[in-house]
Amino acid sequence: MLQLRANSLPHRTVYALVMAALVFVSGGCGSDEQAAAAAIDLSKLDIGNYDAAPRQLGTVKSLEQARIIEAERLGNFVPAPLDIDPRFAHGNPFVATVFTDPKFALGKIMAVDRFAEAAPDFVAGFQSYGRTDADTKGIDLMNAVMIFPDEQKATDAAAALERVDHEASDRNTAVPIPKYPAAHAHWQPDQQSIGSWYATGKFVVYTWIYDYLKVYLEKVDLPPMVALVQQSLDTVVPSIAKFSPTPPDQLMSLQIDMDGMLNRTIARPKEDSWLNPPGAYNGRTALHFVNDPPGTLGDIEKAGADRYATNGVDLYRARDATAAAALQKAIGGLTKRFKSAAAPANLPAADCHEYIGREMMAIRFYCSVAYDRYAAFSASPQLLDAQQRISAEYALLVNTR
Repeated sequence: MLQLRANSLPHRTVYALVMAALVFVSGGCGSDEQAAAAAIDLSKLDIGNYDAAPRQLGTVKSLEQARIIEAERLGNFVPAPLDIDPRFAHGNPFVATVFTDPKFALGKIMAVDRFAEAAPDFVAGFQSYGRTDADTKGIDLMNAVMIFPDEQKATDAAAALERVDHEASDRNTAVPIPKYPAAHAHWQPDQQSIGSWYATGKFVVYTWIYDYLKVYLEKVDLPPMVALVQQSLDTVVPSIAKFSPTPPDQLMSLQIDMDGMLNRTIARPKEDSWLNPPGAYNGRTALHFVNDPPGTLGDIEKAGADRYATNGVDLYRARDATAAAALQKAIGGLTKRFKSAAAPANLPAADCHEYIGREMMAIRFYCSVAYDRYAAFSASPQLLDAQQRISAEYALLVNTR
């Protein structure tokens, strides 16, 4: 089992903070928002090169896209670490949550050079990642759920994936998981870390735990790690059992969108740096993409947000217009880490903020707007781009029925 260093996360993922930081802006009440909308001339909005025309995405266009959509569908059934143990209250924006290539999602914590050999029938995967401490001074918990065509192939893959990872280091030692005797697991006796591969139905659940503090203190304690693996599986296994994977011969019939959410988001520019593809999800699935899962959970539950999409902006669908306007305000607001920035030209309903905190990789500018049931959030290193994104998103929301 490979060991993850505190500074080993990829730096190409700066734009992932757009989804993860959730440090956006405030809005007004629903009735005021609707009244303001009636006075906005869409033709006068500066939308730059963004397309605000309505569209229909239809069915997937390639097998790779189908695999991605299947992974996103699975994501609605993968528990967030917060659901497993409330200690895991911090997200991680530097993780490829949706994956078809294990190199980007698992390459830092598992030997993936022989992945294709061990799991040749792998379809797609969705990964959840949580921390007990935001600054890697606590415990990391990761669950990667991988789909296979049938139960036998999942069973075979779990054993083979553990074997090739075990063979990657002569320090790895097999560990039983008493409550799940079919699990294949190992650890390094001088490191407070463990990896477990467990087949259930058509899925393989790879659970990885790393305790930074105990590693730093050069302490090892196996029983708590085994107990946490079991606790994690207790939550993950029954939840993913509710998901029905698409038969392999029907993958090309999958719809790209979910309830028109992606149709209502502007497209992500090719210049953006990102780990996860555009996607539409249940509202609660947003917890996998944010830094503050507890705070976000409270906000979306209060707003009755049942859908979430990420593309060129982040978009939530709330209970009604009043709840959407309140969600826009709740998901950020002006704090000591931000100062006000200019609103987009001719869009007074939107708000923009500039980040002035100490996080070196944080995106600098954030804008938001609410329209009808939808609350939208943009982010960019450039204020004009953040303004153009939110202006284009507003126009798209108005134009899309």
